[in-house]
Amino acid sequence: MKKVIGITIGIILLGTIGFYWMVESTNAKLVEPIKIKEEFEEFIVHIRVENIDEGIKILRSLEYRGEEPVTIEHRTPLTSVDISKNNNDFTGSFVTKNLNAGDIYRPQEPKVYESPSKGKYTLHMHTQFFIDGEPINITSEEEVVFE
Repeated sequence: MKKVIGITIGIILLGTIGFYWMVESTNAKLVEPIKIKEEFEEFIVHIRVENIDEGIKILRSLEYRGEEPVTIEHRTPLTSVDISKNNNDFTGSFVTKNLNAGDIYRPQEPKVYESPSKGKYTLHMHTQFFIDGEPINITSEEEVVFE
């Protein structure tokens, strides 16, 4: 009877260790945080990608550097980001925002992704808004490495 209990505990212990190893080997981490600063006329899009326990977190903001106040309209999200696929998901009704010189606009919460497998990926970023009905599109791609 003691042999059966010992073998059962051993199998459970080996299974737990194997499962933990498998989970750890598939959840890669960013080699280093990524910062993107993409400028277009009087606007700067800031993107920061960093590791968190659940995977990675992507922070996005729009900085206005003009001298005169400006009104922008955008759909949700203002800045669309995706890893490995260029999938712009601008949905929702229009939001109107007045910006003054030096304002930094953060209309959405950080986007959280599960960590992909180890390797190199492309982070696609697309910011879209309108000024007086004219579209402004700011795009960028950045390579990210997970190990």
